[in-house]
Amino acid sequence: MTLHKFLPALLVSAGLTLLMLPLQEAIDLSNTALLYVLVVVVIGSHYGRGPAIAAALLSSLLYAHVFVPPLFSLAITEVQYLLAAVVMLVVALLVGHLTASLKSQAEQVQARETQARALYDLARHLSAAQTPTEVEEIASRFLGTALQATHTRILPESALAAPPAPLTTPLLQSALAGRHPLLSAGGDPRHTLALIPLIASGPPHVLACELPAAQAGSDATRELLETASSVLTVALERTHFAEVARETELRRAAESLRSSILSALSHDLRTPLTVMVGLADALALGKASPERQKSMLNALRNQALSINQLVTNLLDMARLRSGTIELNEAWQPIDEVIGATLQQVRTHWKDREVTLDIPAGLPPLRFDAVLVERVLWNLLENAIKYSPADTPVELVVRRFGDWLDVMVCDWGPGLPAEGAEELFGLFRRGQSESSIPGVGLGLAIARSIAEAHGGQVLAENRMGGGACFRLRLPLGSAPTLSDLKDEP
Repeated sequence: MTLHKFLPALLVSAGLTLLMLPLQEAIDLSNTALLYVLVVVVIGSHYGRGPAIAAALLSSLLYAHVFVPPLFSLAITEVQYLLAAVVMLVVALLVGHLTASLKSQAEQVQARETQARALYDLARHLSAAQTPTEVEEIASRFLGTALQATHTRILPESALAAPPAPLTTPLLQSALAGRHPLLSAGGDPRHTLALIPLIASGPPHVLACELPAAQAGSDATRELLETASSVLTVALERTHFAEVARETELRRAAESLRSSILSALSHDLRTPLTVMVGLADALALGKASPERQKSMLNALRNQALSINQLVTNLLDMARLRSGTIELNEAWQPIDEVIGATLQQVRTHWKDREVTLDIPAGLPPLRFDAVLVERVLWNLLENAIKYSPADTPVELVVRRFGDWLDVMVCDWGPGLPAEGAEELFGLFRRGQSESSIPGVGLGLAIARSIAEAHGGQVLAENRMGGGACFRLRLPLGSAPTLSDLKDEP
């Protein structure tokens, strides 16, 4: 017990004596004894058992010396006064002991409450952890706050062969084998190295930290470490199985994607290739008329373009999914890209009517012309393929607030009542079994490119039948001529 706790206890007893000296004749001896007992209670509740006992002894001596006749003498001649002094001493010791015990129990309850709250916060934070690194960071913060721990690490079994100093492989293996917290002297005598095994059904780990030497060996510290290790073990096990589940889901998705690609390619490549082989065989015979040969060559070219479009879509989707695509953005008018796309459309579908409604005075947009042209191509191709050949495809451009919408509308069967958003998924088609060529990548590519530009691709049914697909791009703040001149 340190001096700074005993000194106030003794001073309070002496101070009470000085205060009561002038009132010696007015205060009864029993009341004086009660005042001393009250002082012992106060000392015990604030400073604990040792100072309370010291205060009880000093108070009894002062009571007998100053207030019990003969005054200022310990030679008590009457039995009643001697008995009163002894009773006062015994009561003061008992009350001081009980008060100090209550204080100790209250401190223990408060410590357990604080510990329970800290463990609750630990479990709450660990519930959001996704990786072992996040678990280690949360454990480091918790142990640093609760136990003033430093250099907290969670080492997997694979790191036991070459652990960081001052850890050693035999020490870590001993902690795993013992399955209980292991305390060891570290390089600094002021700290103790604590090793706690974290073992469950997943891979084992070891929690290592450095604790202040004064509290490392206490039962409370050991109990807190064991409880925290149980919570951390559950969190590590959860992150392990979550990682296993993610890997399983990725493998399943990859297998599903591979199957979808093979299924799509087996259908949509085989058909044009079969046609191309047939046309090539017919041309090789040399029996067709020049007009017939020209028609067959055009058909052969169209089938080759169809295969090229299919492969281009697959490559575009692969680039978009991998995140390796880079936007080559520049400020430019949207109508130029629309015009370039329509030229390609007329090359493939010479007899198909496409009507335009583009208002004058549209502001320039910042976008990648090649990619936006790919979006418009996919939307126009989709509208042409899924609408009757004798109906026009309409392309309308409108400005809505801070957005510019390019709408491609057709007079086809329209969108399904439910699951319209599924059409933007990979290998999703309006009709799963159809003679219309395609693998269901066009809309997915269009939406991915639009989102890369900060825009959207939306779909809706139109009044009177058919569907409209809307490419929505942000207008932004176009630079002025003076801004362009100021650029280096």
